[in-house]
Amino acid sequence: MPKKNFRKIPKSILLKLEKINTNQIVIGCVKTFSANDIKIGLLNHLSIKLTDSGLSFPNTILPSKNRGKYSDRNKNGYEIKRKDLPMESYTVSVDAPNYGDRGRGTHDVSWTKERYQREFHAPESLKIRMESPNNALGQDTYMIKFEVEEVIDKKSRDFKERLLKDLNILQENIGFCDVLPAGRTLKEYLETLSVSWEILPPGTREETLARLSKGRTLSEPERKDMEDRYDFFQSLKPTNGKVTLVYGMSGSERYLGALLREDFVVFENMEYGNAVYVMFEDWKTLSQKSRVELLSGRYGKNFERIVHKKGWKDLVRKIIKKYITNLPKNK
Repeated sequence: MPKKNFRKIPKSILLKLEKINTNQIVIGCVKTFSANDIKIGLLNHLSIKLTDSGLSFPNTILPSKNRGKYSDRNKNGYEIKRKDLPMESYTVSVDAPNYGDRGRGTHDVSWTKERYQREFHAPESLKIRMESPNNALGQDTYMIKFEVEEVIDKKSRDFKERLLKDLNILQENIGFCDVLPAGRTLKEYLETLSVSWEILPPGTREETLARLSKGRTLSEPERKDMEDRYDFFQSLKPTNGKVTLVYGMSGSERYLGALLREDFVVFENMEYGNAVYVMFEDWKTLSQKSRVELLSGRYGKNFERIVHKKGWKDLVRKIIKKYITNLPKNK
């Protein structure tokens, strides 16, 4: 049985790195699976299946958090305790019954505790790209190429950290990993992160959804999610009562947003559906930044990121109201 993940970079990988002349590398592998392995669901977690038409799989997929530690971190981020820093105080509050009887009401009880400071590492949401030379039905085996969608520069300061992370993402999902020369330069990779925006013309919800899907047939969950986002963005009416929808493309990723003012936009990635961005001022420039760059803290005053948790829509509305209320009257 293959290792679940690695604590340190395997020696075999380090030896292969020495033989790769280019500084830009990717974590990937080519692996062959029997048709039976695919039929019994060995690769269901990657949406790889055998259908009446042959081998079926998406071009890219965001690994499930359930595949392991690194897949979970990739999707949700993680916290570390900073035992090297002074401890911090925090308040704990509970809803306590009056005189031990909730029938007589409740009251807040709070007290202060000490804990190690936490440092949050934002999710990178790296996808696994997949391709196969022959998807035809009736084969005994199928060869599939897997690649983590991140080009790593051997000269970067955090090279080994990123290398170990990407190795483990592939190991947890494929049971195998390797290091390969990047098929494109780092510059070419970074260019795929930029978002090309266009303003959607006025239209009905159905017309807008048809434009967003680009003629692709949506599954029922996808349609419901897109309808919900459309209705939500339409509800974000500023003082002039108008909402201009904007649509963005970055490679295969699609973004939908509401342009409330020339300097104020609310948008989200339609595929992930895990967070909404509220951007102020130079939003067209900010939207070209990768998730990792945005969450680094360097742009903290120019945007808000709201994760899809209970009450997230109300929080977005609250941020919008606060921003518009605080605008200078002559703006």
